[in-house]
Amino acid sequence: MATSSITVLVDDREPVVISNRIANFGLQVGIAHLDSGDYAMYPHGLSVGIERKTISNLLGSISTKQLVSQAHKLVATYDIPILLREGAWRCNAEKLEYHDPHHPEHDSEGWVRSGWAWSSVNGMMFDLQLMGIMIWDCPVLGNAANDIATIAHSLHKEEHGWIRERERPNVLSLSKQYRNNVWALCAFDGVGPEIAGRLLAGRSFADVIRAAEVAPLTLTEVDGFGKRRAERLNEEVTATYG
Repeated sequence: MATSSITVLVDDREPVVISNRIANFGLQVGIAHLDSGDYAMYPHGLSVGIERKTISNLLGSISTKQLVSQAHKLVATYDIPILLREGAWRCNAEKLEYHDPHHPEHDSEGWVRSGWAWSSVNGMMFDLQLMGIMIWDCPVLGNAANDIATIAHSLHKEEHGWIRERERPNVLSLSKQYRNNVWALCAFDGVGPEIAGRLLAGRSFADVIRAAEVAPLTLTEVDGFGKRRAERLNEEVTATYG
């Protein structure tokens, strides 16, 4: 597999096998001592930090209060903080169980009864999301490298450049209609507020949509809006559903 220019920094305390597997997905891997998180990447000029925890480790870090400090550091360090939960878990009789066939107390199907109330842990996960931490579930224990690579490749795609905005664009204009039109165009892949403003220069919103539908290449005269984006906009505008 060809190696891309995407780099994933891996904390030097993470298992080497994960680093090797990430590299096998065509990513550049750098080993570093990260102050926060286990993995870091920098798509579109933003910093993304991933804290990887198996379900057993997650429950242990809740017990020791370590998760609280880790969560605060993750939010303070990265623009996009992510908690990657590795392993399957489920609710059984209001208790949390997780799948780990290597655990000495697993049942015949590999499930371990944790003793934690499902509602308590779920509530803590909700608190993390309220802090701004995204949660990514990797349901197969030992498959974290695949999911980390998926996150890296996805975030670095050109059409995800809109993540730089992180919120509805704050367009400086006295016209509420203009702001709404800019925001509406930003809903399309690869269109940020700057590109949207250029598309609307001398055109109405209807003009842009009409051009995207019948003559998308005419929009390539707009600085920063190339053929690939024009074709993608045409695909989105002309798609039918149902």
